[in-house]
Amino acid sequence: MPPLLTLTTTIAAIYFVFYLIRPIDFGKLLPKNPLQAAVLKVVVATSLGFLLATALVSLLNSALQLPGTLLKDF
Repeated sequence: MPPLLTLTTTIAAIYFVFYLIRPIDFGKLLPKNPLQAAVLKVVVATSLGFLLATALVSLLNSALQLPGTLLKDF
């Protein structure tokens, strides 16, 4: 898979996860410092987005290799 497509998928997944966790109030977890709550939200979004992108890229790579493995015996 081309690196540019992998990078684009990763950035899109991070943005998607950040969009999903927007309604969660991390300020309740860290009530004394709202800046740390905002940083925590970014770190969580980046971590989960990267995991999602890695899974999607791995799934796509497997799907792209599938026809070659099925037709190898013929």
